[in-house]
Amino acid sequence: MQESGASETDGGTSKADLDIRAHHKKVQVRLAVASDPATPSEILEAMAADPSRAVKRALAARPDAPDGVLRALAQDADVKTRQSLVENPSCPADVLVTLIEDPHWSVRWSLPDHPAADAEVRRAICRSADEILRRLLAEKGGLDEETNSVLAGDPSPHVRACLAAHTNDPDILTALITDADPKVHVGATQNPITTTNQHRLLSNDKSATVRRAAVTSEKLPYDELQRLAHDRSVDVRWCLALWPTTPETVLRVLAEDPHPDVMAQARARLGENT
Repeated sequence: MQESGASETDGGTSKADLDIRAHHKKVQVRLAVASDPATPSEILEAMAADPSRAVKRALAARPDAPDGVLRALAQDADVKTRQSLVENPSCPADVLVTLIEDPHWSVRWSLPDHPAADAEVRRAICRSADEILRRLLAEKGGLDEETNSVLAGDPSPHVRACLAAHTNDPDILTALITDADPKVHVGATQNPITTTNQHRLLSNDKSATVRRAAVTSEKLPYDELQRLAHDRSVDVRWCLALWPTTPETVLRVLAEDPHPDVMAQARARLGENT
């Protein structure tokens, strides 16, 4: 008989006691067992089929949960249980691979940041039909050579653009600067490892969108800014007049621009500087 004043969740820590409580009718009691560090693996594995979402979420969050428990919970219908799995730093790589096809975006999109996301997981993400998931992977620094190469050939220019903006591999960046899609070139203007010569190349891109992005990179030499003050695109010249780091001498050129919007913006900037 339970002692007066004792909680129903209190009990012995022997395997037999824990097993009895693991089948208790009250969720609170079973939840205490699922969270108890003394609960042996075989009981935790049996509890993966518990009808309570709270119990399964507690199991999914346990860093010491047996791999078999985590594999079973990867198929659970409760999205918060699966979210607990991807938040668990001990979740094994093969379970993460399973979750790449998870029906809920919040589970899938957490995978690139998981500490156990190894080369196998990255390869599976590269094969995923989820473009945003592939973009999130492309935004990760320090990717291995194989992953970089696969993402550099991704069918989506948005994925390649993310890689161009974030890769720390100079060879991959050089290849992406020659990509056929201007969105990828825009990404390259944002990468900290893009060299001065590469910025020069991008500032001469045939796409006005890329040339404008080159202005906003704040990495262009003075002579390139002078040249862009006469760019054929009004949008590029207006961006140059607007941008806070544009030198005053370039603003003076733009203050005589034939387009009234560019002229007005440059003169307004010059007025701020006086």
